[in-house]
Amino acid sequence: MWKRFIFKNELDEKLSPIVKDSWIRSKKWRVNPFQPYGQVKKIDLERYKTLIDWSVPLMEGLYSIVKGSGFLVMLCNEKGQLLKSIGDPDTQSMANQIAFVEGADWSEQVIGTNAIGTSIVINQPVQIFAYEHYSQICQSWTCSAAPIHDSKGSIIGVLNVSGPYEKVHPHTLGMVVSAVKAIEYQIKLNENAEKNMMMQRFLEATTNNMKESILIIDTEGKIIKANDQLKKFISLQQSCLEGKNIRELFSNKSIVSNKPVYLQNREMHLKVELSGTTHHVLVDKTPIYKDKQWIGSMIILKEIKTVRQFVNRLSGNQAKITFADIIGQHPRFMQKINEAKLAAATDSNVLILGESGTGKEMFAQAIHNESNRKHKPFIAINCAGIPRDLLGSELFGYVDGAFTGAKKGGSAGKFELADGGTLFLDEIGEMSLEMQALLLRVIQEKEVMRIGGHKVIPVDVRIIAATNKNLRDEVEKGSFREDLFFRLNVMPITLTPLRERKEDIPLLVHHFIDKLSKKLNKPFPEIRPDFFEALIQYDWPGNIRELQNILERTLNRHTQSVLSAKDLPEEVFQMFSGSKKMEMFVHRDDIKKQSIVQALHLFNGNITKAARYLGISRSTFYRQMKKFKIPY
Repeated sequence: MWKRFIFKNELDEKLSPIVKDSWIRSKKWRVNPFQPYGQVKKIDLERYKTLIDWSVPLMEGLYSIVKGSGFLVMLCNEKGQLLKSIGDPDTQSMANQIAFVEGADWSEQVIGTNAIGTSIVINQPVQIFAYEHYSQICQSWTCSAAPIHDSKGSIIGVLNVSGPYEKVHPHTLGMVVSAVKAIEYQIKLNENAEKNMMMQRFLEATTNNMKESILIIDTEGKIIKANDQLKKFISLQQSCLEGKNIRELFSNKSIVSNKPVYLQNREMHLKVELSGTTHHVLVDKTPIYKDKQWIGSMIILKEIKTVRQFVNRLSGNQAKITFADIIGQHPRFMQKINEAKLAAATDSNVLILGESGTGKEMFAQAIHNESNRKHKPFIAINCAGIPRDLLGSELFGYVDGAFTGAKKGGSAGKFELADGGTLFLDEIGEMSLEMQALLLRVIQEKEVMRIGGHKVIPVDVRIIAATNKNLRDEVEKGSFREDLFFRLNVMPITLTPLRERKEDIPLLVHHFIDKLSKKLNKPFPEIRPDFFEALIQYDWPGNIRELQNILERTLNRHTQSVLSAKDLPEEVFQMFSGSKKMEMFVHRDDIKKQSIVQALHLFNGNITKAARYLGISRSTFYRQMKKFKIPY
């Protein structure tokens, strides 16, 4: 049958379909059926070390069954190259004669039909008898081979048993298939072990990168695992932890309990027995179950400081205003900015004085953001906006059961929440004498005691207080403690009212209208000079807050693309008599000149930007400069 196919290209019907198809492929690939030996290619065995290591024990077991009968047990890679051969010495010598050695290529494309190469092509076990081999050099052998697959089903190698054609048994292929299944099972086990190891390393890396301290214990309290953060938390090496009992670390009953206790965000002062240190923490303890049986617990410790910093960021307890956000160029105003920046460079308490609406909280936020506490909380509280009987619990916090309606578990006060940062006490002049005494103690001792509690809590807080009252007068009246006044009045800053820096009004108007236009989705309007004139003549008892209010009201009602004095609410003009109104417009030229000079100064002489800022054309701007003899 072989000769008829080779010489006459005739296929016998009795030939098995697998061999028939393989012979056709072999001829198509122009394999030389009379080649004297196989081809040997260089191979990187190190790349296949794992496959070899997994396969060799099973190859040796397989060889022990056929030992002494002239058989070879061989392992090839996914391309059909020989990796490893185990067999009788005489048989090995016969194999060497046809280059059946390490690196030999037994793919169908090179050697034609053979068990190794054909099993790769058809991806199934196959046995090739004697003259079924396409190349003549193989026809004294019968070979049984099966492909080896990884867990994804890809061929990663071939296991083959070759021997004298007259000694082969049909069960040989069954033994090869069984050995391959054992190898594949071993591969799966190793892959699972690697996945488990990778997952374990991933979990370790994850827990070690967490800011919380994590501890896993068994039902007896024995420590199974602790992350790096816990080592830092208790100042001990992990090697000193694993295997110890949790009772050697902590004494708190709910932590060391040998029952499946569940805790969530339980606040505790936790003492570490080995180091003697005490930590203020939130504790989570979660029982771990397997098949509904309790096998241990996971404990997570979160330091209160870290938790509060995170909560402060989420809840907006951060200063948003910087000095760059505070608008003004008047010399007296710039002097106040410089005073505030000097205050920011210190850690001293600051007292900001000024009329309502002058921007006291903006200055407080800017001072905080310029200080070395800028990454810590900024907590603001209005002392006049909270009932006197509640202000204490707001500032100092309270313990569980301190009073009727107290939240279960108690609550931290503003001093605790601001720890490390800044506490802004607005309207400090409205605080009762009783509360002033408590505040003075916290400032002096740098510690706070919750209402109804007995535990002293250290706090590091910088105070910025603000008031529209004259505190010296209040001290004289006896309504404000003198000692508290001196504690707060370390870095005093008195803000200038808007009526004393009216030159800044055009700057403020453009700033607020720009923000409001974007907020209301309106184009920035052209602003006529008489609009500025009217605003500059008004005395602004409500200061910047009132200016912002009037501008928002005006823009909400405004439907045209130009803003002029007639668009302003009547209250801006009510304080003037008829003659005063006339006088206001007599001095219009002075105001125009002042606006042009300010715009040029603001944009460093850039006429295009200055004209756009004032809402007039460049040609009009040039005419005004010429009219008022303003140098280019």
